[in-house]
Amino acid sequence: MSGVAQAVHRDDLDAKIPLIQSCRAVSLRAAQTLKWEKGMSDAPILDFALDRLTLGRAALYAAILQSSSLDPCHSLLQHAVDSLRRAGQQDYLPRGLLTRAWLRSLTGARTGPESAQSDLDEAWEIAERGPMPLFLADIHLHRARLFGPPAPKAIGEQYPWESPDADLAAARRLIEKHGYGRRLEELQDAEAAARKWARQAE
Repeated sequence: MSGVAQAVHRDDLDAKIPLIQSCRAVSLRAAQTLKWEKGMSDAPILDFALDRLTLGRAALYAAILQSSSLDPCHSLLQHAVDSLRRAGQQDYLPRGLLTRAWLRSLTGARTGPESAQSDLDEAWEIAERGPMPLFLADIHLHRARLFGPPAPKAIGEQYPWESPDADLAAARRLIEKHGYGRRLEELQDAEAAARKWARQAE
């Protein structure tokens, strides 16, 4: 999420072009791998699921970067989540739920059943039971990014959890405690956005 989210926030075309090209390259590789696996009688269900998730993620990121239709992403990510469930690997399912939550938040399915909130809550239950602290950090970041200001103010909804600041603080504690360095840039970007929102609200 980090590189795509930051490029979108900057609205920097030069930053977007290589990311879009990367999405296309990833999609081609995942589609080819999926084709090979379909020809194998003993290919694990999890392999199919992860390839479908890769296709769904690449399609979502490319659509966001290009401001194009999100419609093709729905079936790709639904197939990915369904496949992850069939694979029975709980430690992989949050990956699909987090990505689908992002898509659902963008298409207006934010709260209630079959929404971004329900996906984030399900991912939380799995990660907390694990325990899976790195997924918990990711969930805190997704909560703050998808539901933090200005989104609730813009559409008149309440933040579904304690607060964006609390989620960002919890994400920082987990990232620092577990050395989750690849999320530091995204965390810092989210914290900077939160400070900007706070100044605008004053």
